[in-house]
Amino acid sequence: MTQADRVYSTPPTNTPVDHARRHFLTVAAACAASSIAAPALPAVSTIDPIFELIEAHRKGHAAHMASLELLNRFERRYGAGHGGWISEKPCHDEDSAFPEMVAAPATTLPGLIAKLDYFQELSSEFETEWMVEERADAGDLVRSFAESIANLTAALSGGKA
Repeated sequence: MTQADRVYSTPPTNTPVDHARRHFLTVAAACAASSIAAPALPAVSTIDPIFELIEAHRKGHAAHMASLELLNRFERRYGAGHGGWISEKPCHDEDSAFPEMVAAPATTLPGLIAKLDYFQELSSEFETEWMVEERADAGDLVRSFAESIANLTAALSGGKA
C-alpha cells in the first residue's frame, strides 16, 4: 500500500477555541521569532536559577499531594482529626517554594519560557489553578517578568542595559 504525501482535509470548525492557550502560543511564537531575528545571546556560564525554583515547587507540590493521600488513609483508619501532622511539613515546603518561584526573575530566554510554561501548566489544572488565580502576588509577578526582560535585554546588548 502506498503512503500519501499530502493530506487534503480540513479540521472541524465547530470545536471550541481556547483563547488563553491561543494567546500564549502566539506570544511564544513571537518570542521565538524575535530571538531568531535578534543577535544570538552570549553563552551563559550558569544555568538559569528559575529552573531549580520551578523544580522545587513541582517537587513540593507532589510531596504535598502525596501527604494528603496518606493523611486521608490515616484518618479513615484512626478517625478524622488524627493526623494533621502528616501533611504539615509538605504543605509548608510547597507554600514557601511558590512565592519564591513567583518573585524570581529569569536570567535566560529558556528560563523565561519555562516560567511562562509552568504558570500555564498550573493554571490549566483543576488542582493548581487557584495558585495562579488567587495566590500569586500580582506585584511580585509583574516585577519578576519586568526584571526577566531587563536581564534578557542586558544580555542581548552585551551588558550595556
